[in-house]
Amino acid sequence: MVNTSKLGVLMSISKRPGARARRAEPDAGSANALFNHLLNHRKATVTRLILSALSFTLILSSPATHAGERVGDFALIDNFGTQHHMAWYDDHQAVVIVPQANGETDTTTLNGLERLQQKYQGQGVAFFLMNPGLQTDREAVSAELAATGVDIPVLMDDAHLVTEMLGIERMDEAVIYDPKTFEVSYRGPVTPSADVAIDQLLAGEGADLVSVKGSAKAIYNNAADHANLSYVSDIAPIIANNCATCHRDGGIAPFAMDSSLAIQGWSPMIREVIMTKRMPPGQIDNKVGHRMKNEMNLSDTEMQMLVRWVNAGSPVDTRDGVDPLAELVWPDTKWTLAKDLGEPDLIVRVPPQAIPATGVIDYRDIVIDLGLEEDRWVRASEVAPDKSEVLHHIITTVVPPGGRPDPMQAFTAALEALPEERAAAIRTEIFTAVASGKQPPIGKIFRENPDLGIGQILGGDDDLPQFGGYAPGNAVSLAPEGVGGLLKAGTSLSLQMHYTTSGREVTDETEIGIYFYPEGEIPTEKMTGGVGNDFDIAIPAFSKDHEMEVVTFIKNESDLYSLMPHMHFRGKRMRFVAEYPDGSEELLLSVPDYDFNWQLVHELEQPLRVPAGTRIRATGAFDNSAQNKANPDPSIDLFWGEQSFEEMFMGFYAWKEANQGGDD
Repeated sequence: MVNTSKLGVLMSISKRPGARARRAEPDAGSANALFNHLLNHRKATVTRLILSALSFTLILSSPATHAGERVGDFALIDNFGTQHHMAWYDDHQAVVIVPQANGETDTTTLNGLERLQQKYQGQGVAFFLMNPGLQTDREAVSAELAATGVDIPVLMDDAHLVTEMLGIERMDEAVIYDPKTFEVSYRGPVTPSADVAIDQLLAGEGADLVSVKGSAKAIYNNAADHANLSYVSDIAPIIANNCATCHRDGGIAPFAMDSSLAIQGWSPMIREVIMTKRMPPGQIDNKVGHRMKNEMNLSDTEMQMLVRWVNAGSPVDTRDGVDPLAELVWPDTKWTLAKDLGEPDLIVRVPPQAIPATGVIDYRDIVIDLGLEEDRWVRASEVAPDKSEVLHHIITTVVPPGGRPDPMQAFTAALEALPEERAAAIRTEIFTAVASGKQPPIGKIFRENPDLGIGQILGGDDDLPQFGGYAPGNAVSLAPEGVGGLLKAGTSLSLQMHYTTSGREVTDETEIGIYFYPEGEIPTEKMTGGVGNDFDIAIPAFSKDHEMEVVTFIKNESDLYSLMPHMHFRGKRMRFVAEYPDGSEELLLSVPDYDFNWQLVHELEQPLRVPAGTRIRATGAFDNSAQNKANPDPSIDLFWGEQSFEEMFMGFYAWKEANQGGDD
């Protein structure tokens, strides 16, 4: 990730007149200004999860529905990469879902669905097709629908769990339900009976369930494969491999999954967070784009096994009285890199931080002299949180002995490096704005000139290491062998630390471990990177899907290592597409359900070689509506700002230039 310490200073020339007054905030020019907003409401999120789980147990008691019963909340990604969390459709009057599968959905059913869509357009009815796990190829599904002229999103039920929950058994069986109560009013073919059910929901009338058996092809259901799941052999390994690392004593999660009893007690929540895709916090659509090293998604089979085990009553078998989760042993070192690199060469101890039991804690800016008397090359760094239940995030910035360079000087130098005609046009645009009493259009300038290199302007010294910070899920920064950055003698670390309260007074003594290359060993390459950032954010009040785009330019042939989206509470989704000089495009990563509580750097499983002149286009959307439960206030217009109640739209990237002064 690039050094972000100068962003606030750069923005001092671009804040628009008449913008909404901002509340008092930390020094915008500090090293920590860019991210003094990360993950502000983790505990609120946990509370919502608990409450949701409790309500979920009341409305979802079996894997399929029957007359008079309700269905539970769920979330699915559609064929275009957008995630639909059905609880966010509570501003609608009805939801209509019809199964779809390539070569299996008959014309009569599609025509009937389109008829309903046209009839009830603009009346608060949401229409979806849903693929019941028969295809996972989004492009293939989109191509078949395009050939039929149907323009309705297809919810990709890859694990078949939603199809099973809704009780859909045949390809012509639609389901209609009230999104406020999740009560099903109709199940059957798309006939005039479906019209009656929708009319009743629109009229606010209580409707009895009408169920008509479909006659089309039966949908394959593999539930029988999981009829006799074993806690010991099937369930405990999934929990151990995907959940227990965080959900353990001393972990960052709010409760421990360390026994069969604990799993049984939390089983309703386990089912709820799987069905709504809130956990594990992988965020990415792993059916598209490149594979990521740190992917956290459960497989379709793992989701099926967990949910079906819960639906079966969470039975527990024993093997000689041994509980696999109770037997888990965690490493006795706090350093996850120790197994490969040994203990850190330098341990930076953050001064003890007293955290009260309750209240809101201001961001704490701490500068620590590393005590280096000679230059050292860095291979890796790692944050070891002491009290992870209160440590929300750390943003780490390297401060060279001479201090941070001036961003305006860097901007001027970058401008002078452009072809003179373009540079002159930009200068004219800036001077014209200033002469008329307006702020310079910095966002527009960077958007139209991605090769100007905002990442390099904000990044400072190219020799600085890619120093890691901390957020849940991100604590390690490890460069490939032979790649490193330089810490000069007299260098300091500037730490922006965000704490939350936990209900009890604690003292946090977090440490940062630094791993050096052996003395005399100088890495042959360095990691660089960039950032895409649009300063001209203007999100209208109550807008549900406000789209934005920003482009980042890669000047030289490089190996791309990681990508990271960044937005605030209204962030909804982001996709990253590589645009190559020959005109071709490649989807790199899709994050359909951006979660402000998890600021994840997504590392490619294999670095991607991209040619000089590659552009990375990040497209995404904000949800500033009341349906966004994380939204502090849907009634206000939003602009760019460093605080979490404002917004950002950014893509961070790490890449390594292919030829750094020598042969590949």
